[in-house]
Amino acid sequence: MDPKELGLVAAQQLFQLKELHYGFWEKGEKPTVVKFPHAQERYTEFLIEHIDQALGGKRVGRILDVGCGVGHTMCELLKIGYRVDGVVPYPWMAKMAEENVRKIDPDGTKAKVHECRFEEFPVSNVQEKYRLIFFSESYQYVPMQESFELMRELLSTDGKVVIFDFFTREGTLEKSTMRGGHTLVKFYGLATRSGYEVNTDIDVTEHLSPNLTLANDILINRIGPVTDTVDRFLGEKYRITYNLAKFLLRKRLEKVKSKYFSGNRNETDFIKHKTYRLIVLDRTRQ
Repeated sequence: MDPKELGLVAAQQLFQLKELHYGFWEKGEKPTVVKFPHAQERYTEFLIEHIDQALGGKRVGRILDVGCGVGHTMCELLKIGYRVDGVVPYPWMAKMAEENVRKIDPDGTKAKVHECRFEEFPVSNVQEKYRLIFFSESYQYVPMQESFELMRELLSTDGKVVIFDFFTREGTLEKSTMRGGHTLVKFYGLATRSGYEVNTDIDVTEHLSPNLTLANDILINRIGPVTDTVDRFLGEKYRITYNLAKFLLRKRLEKVKSKYFSGNRNETDFIKHKTYRLIVLDRTRQ
C-alpha cells in the first residue's frame, strides 16, 4: 500500500466516509466535521446533475468513472438508470468499489470495476464505446496528453467529458504550498488541439475552498495534539531507539510537519493559486 492509498484508507475509516472527495459548501456556510458528509452529498448531486445535462437527460449507453474510489458515485448513477464502469489503481479501493456496485448490479451487466491507472485502461477489451467519461477529483493525477489520446479511443463520436477538479492558476508570483492540479491555460490549449471544445465551464472555487479550512482544523487542532502525545510517550518509553529513528527520518518528518501541520495549506492560499471547476468537453469530429 503506497502513502497516498494509506492516507485515503485512514481518512475513510477514521471518519466513516462514503466518499473520498471534497465537500460542496453553500456560500457563507461554516465547514464542520458534522456537516462534511452532507457537503459531500451535495458535491455528488452537483456532479450528477451536470452529467445528466451533458447527456441531455438520456440515460442510455455507458459511462466511465475515472478514479471511482470506493464506488459511491457509481452506485448513485446505477440507481438512476445509468450503466457505468469505474477505474481505480488501488487494490483496496477496487475491492470496496466492486463490493458496493454488486449490491445494486449483482450480475455485473451494468457495471464493471477496472483495477488499473487510466493510462493503462484495457482499450482492446472495450466492446461498447462510452457516451461520457468523467473525472471527480482525479484528473489532476492523469497525464493530460495521454488522457486526451485515450479518451478519443474510448468515446463514441458524440462523446462527452466531464471534469470536476481543481487546476492551477497562472500569473501569481508566489509559489503555492499546495501541489497538484494541471495548469488551466495549458489544459484549454491542449483540449482544443486534441479535438475537444468547452461546452460548460463553471468556477466553483468558493464552494470547494472551505474544505481547506476544515482540513486545517482537523490536522492542527485534532490530529496534531494526538501525534504530540504519542511522540512524547514513545520518546520516554523507547528513548534511544525512538530518537534514533526520528533522527534518521528527520528530513521526511520535517517535510510532513511543514506540509500538513504548519497551517500554510489554507483556504486563502487555495483561492489565490487554484481554481476548482466543473468543465464539460464535447468531442469534435476531427
